[in-house]
Parts: sequence; structure tokens; C-alpha cells
Amino acid sequence: MPDVAAAAPRSGFLAGLQRLLERRADHDGRATALEPPPPAAPPGGEAESDGSRRERRLRLPQEILDRSLSGKVLDGWLQNRHQVLVPLTFRLGRLAADDAAVLMRFTAAALLNASKADEPARRGVERWLGEVGAAGDAVAQFRAAVEAPEPLSRLIAAVRERDLAPYAYAAAVVASDTRDPAGRLFANFIAARLALPADAVRSVDRRYRR
Repeated sequence: MPDVAAAAPRSGFLAGLQRLLERRADHDGRATALEPPPPAAPPGGEAESDGSRRERRLRLPQEILDRSLSGKVLDGWLQNRHQVLVPLTFRLGRLAADDAAVLMRFTAAALLNASKADEPARRGVERWLGEVGAAGDAVAQFRAAVEAPEPLSRLIAAVRERDLAPYAYAAAVVASDTRDPAGRLFANFIAARLALPADAVRSVDRRYRR
């Protein structure tokens, strides 16, 4: 005959276990520790409304327009700066006498460093100087500088101080013998020392490199 006293606790235990399982049935398969927290409300204590999201979307086209206009203004400024930086024509008559004198001494140093500096090379540079408006006294300064050249480092510093970098590079290109690798390297060296932008170098090369 079954022990009624032993069966009663067992049935009570099973009933309690059944109630526990029923209470946890809705949470089966969930890992609450791994679930993300609910989204936090904004500082005002209210969730973002549909109107706020709509206003933010409406601001985007204006931001795109502002950036586009800013880019066009910057491009225009850079193009104007490039035109000012690189002279369309090399005209010594437009320069102050002191600036022209510095360029004559620099051109002489370029001739001596970037070519054989023989008589044909000298005549070629003098012919170009005449084409760009060098007067008789300027050519005389060039000839005197060929006979008694100044240190190149000092001339480069003077060119940079007077904002004559494009003119000086053009003179270096004309004075260089581009058939000689040393002449091409010298012109590249001058462009680097004068910190000329790549666009300015290409512009001068197209106009003056032989």
C-alpha cells in the first residue's frame, strides 16, 4: 500500500515546480543581461518628435548648397591666385629697377650653373632678355654678373624676399640647357628652393622650356 505521508510532500513539490515554470514561460529563451538598454530620452525628457526629424531632414539640402557654394568660391580664389602667381608674359619693363637687377644677377648665376656658359649659350640668354624687354643697362648688368657671379644661395633668398619666384624660375628654365640632364635637374632644384606649386612649374615650362 503506498505511503500517503510520503506522497503528499512529493505532490506539493511538483505543484510548486509547475507554478514556477508557468511564471517563467513568457521569458523562455531570453538573456536579459545581453539585451540592449531601452533608448534614453533626450535631455528635455521627451523623445524626438516627428517634427524634429522632419526639420533635420529639411536642413540637409541647405547644408549641401552651402558646401557647394563654398567650394566654388574657393576654386575661383585659387584660380585667381594662380594667375597672379604665374605671369602670363615675362616683361622686365613692368618690374622695379631693383627687382630687374636681382633677376639679371640671378639669370647670370643660372646660366653658369645650368649650362656650359659658352658664347652661344650667353648670346641665347641675351637674345631672350631683349625679347622680354631688357634695356641696355639690364643686359650690361647681366654681363657683369656673368663675369663676377654672386652666391646662388644669396640670390635665391633675394628672389624669395621680393616675390619674384615665377620670374626667376622662368629665367632658370631659359638659361638651362634642357638637353643636358644637369640643366634639367638645376631647373627642378630652383623650383623646389623657390617652393613653386606644381601648377606654376608646369605653366612656366609650357611657356619657356625649350
